[in-house]
Amino acid sequence: MARLLEGIFGPIVGKLANTVGYVRKGQAVLRMSPAKPKKKKARTPAQQAVNLKFKLVKAFISVINGFTNVGFKLDVEGTTKIAQNNAVSYNIKDAIKGEFPDFELDYSKIIVSKGTLMPPLNPTVELEDNQLRIKWEINPGLSRERRRDQVMMLAYLPVSKETSYVLSGARRTAGEDVLEIDYRKTDHYSQKKDTSIEVYVAFIADDRQSISDSVYAGRIEL
Repeated sequence: MARLLEGIFGPIVGKLANTVGYVRKGQAVLRMSPAKPKKKKARTPAQQAVNLKFKLVKAFISVINGFTNVGFKLDVEGTTKIAQNNAVSYNIKDAIKGEFPDFELDYSKIIVSKGTLMPPLNPTVELEDNQLRIKWEINPGLSRERRRDQVMMLAYLPVSKETSYVLSGARRTAGEDVLEIDYRKTDHYSQKKDTSIEVYVAFIADDRQSISDSVYAGRIEL
């Protein structure tokens, strides 16, 4: 049974004939009820490849979603999508390498934020004890507003699948910042220590109303 929560002009919530109504992120949505399940056909190699890519990227994004929830927030604003969905969608397209079934993430092509701000210019990263020192070039012609942009930094450990990040670091004009990281992790199942760190950097506006695409700062070999 469907209900009209706000009178005849309000959203439909519940089942009405072969449609289902609900409210998602403040917007009324109608969808068709699923048809009776049909006998499943064997998936083609192309379908299996898509499923494997999705599984690989989604597992990665689920680990860093504290960062991508901010990094893709503006990209989904005004839609019924969620940040995690867009983060997965962008990276399935460009950040997978290899041939099915031996797909791998191409960390150099992963993006962890999406926006229109000027991104970090030529970022570099160095390991100093348990700190990553991340630097970028400063454009001398920046407006006052852009000078106040703040750096966002993310470090990911592929073996232990641990992550460290900062969502509001130094100003763009500082030219560098430091990210604390404990890289002496051991994977619970394989007992292998981390051998590398993948590092990403972006900028976010002081008012949080705009953000840049992320840039791959590089890999630190341990």
